[in-house]
Amino acid sequence: MKKHYTRKIIIWSLGGILVFIIGLKLIYRPSQDRVWELGQEKLPHILFDKNGKITIENFRNFDWKEDETAAVNYETRTFELDALESISVVISHFSDFEGLAHIFLSFGFQTGEQIVVSLETRRESDEEFSPLLGILRQYEIIYVVASEKDVIGIRTNVRHERVYLYPTQASPEQAQDLFRLVSHEINSIYKTPRIYNTFLHNCANELTRLVEEMSDIKFPITWKTILPGYFDEVLYDLKIIDTGKSFEQTKKDHLIHNGLVDKNSPTFKEDLRKSLPKNRIQSE
Repeated sequence: MKKHYTRKIIIWSLGGILVFIIGLKLIYRPSQDRVWELGQEKLPHILFDKNGKITIENFRNFDWKEDETAAVNYETRTFELDALESISVVISHFSDFEGLAHIFLSFGFQTGEQIVVSLETRRESDEEFSPLLGILRQYEIIYVVASEKDVIGIRTNVRHERVYLYPTQASPEQAQDLFRLVSHEINSIYKTPRIYNTFLHNCANELTRLVEEMSDIKFPITWKTILPGYFDEVLYDLKIIDTGKSFEQTKKDHLIHNGLVDKNSPTFKEDLRKSLPKNRIQSE
């Protein structure tokens, strides 16, 4: 009798969860047509021609102010795919809790140019980010494609976040392959909106799936993916970033010194990298 009663409770509970999930899917459907937060009004679109030229439409290059308003500037930029030579992983901590952070990529070119690709929640103008609401289908996905001055600058010079910049061990060929895959995802979102999920479709695991697709790397199933602030430990364990020192020292070596960078400086890109403790020590 007791086992039968317990079984009924389990069945009803699972049924309730299933109905709840179906209800969310029916109520909250993704859309491209909302009043979006500043900086998320336009979706990027990436074109490749037969000669290897990349054209990025709606490349974001905002000048963010202290009150997080901005001089709006969407551009069309062109790059040469063959000149793409490196990938850096950026982890920006926006909370006192170490686990809460945002992960994004910066692709580097032989010309000195950088393309930042950042998967984010696409929020309406009256919404704020919440991990819980991210579970409840409240946000769409947006890939922001932008300059380092824009995406990193707002974090170092406006929000004053703790930002870590990790060059990866990726070869130029791997960097180019990953950029092609990321571009496919960016163009897919441009055509068809998609829902963000804190657990299943977030800034970390959307990118790790693409890395697994193009390489032999297999990311472990871990809570560090759900809490991206700890994901640099995974990168270290998989030797995606430099492992010449202990993880603790590697982390210290790659913390950007916000006081040594100015997002409006023409040498912002170089200053970011010179501000890293490991590079400051070498230059002394």
